[in-house]
Amino acid sequence: MMKSAVLSMLAKISKMDAETKELVAQTEAQSLLLSALTLTVGKSGGVEELISAISQAINTVLESSDGLIKSDAELLLTKFQEQLTLTRLVDEESKEFLKGVSHKSLSSVSNNEKITDC
Repeated sequence: MMKSAVLSMLAKISKMDAETKELVAQTEAQSLLLSALTLTVGKSGGVEELISAISQAINTVLESSDGLIKSDAELLLTKFQEQLTLTRLVDEESKEFLKGVSHKSLSSVSNNEKITDC
């Protein structure tokens, strides 16, 4: 199932030309959606299985292909890995941000309590 999805993506990529603004915009929107989905799935624990299935499908195509399809599959794998890296960075940064906000909120609550206690 995943292998055919990857092959379908590669067929689409191989037909692209320079004037693909709409397609690029759609791809970027999908990247955002996938990032959000990955972060959401990650909270419930299924991310590694998802990543593994996609990577395995792309690698299967890489192993069984040559020429243009192999080159496109390598590009797809690279972009997939870049998206994962970006998603992980966003997740780490948001956790750090939330820790900072929580710490500041607790500090201000503590300071306010001290003021009212006086």
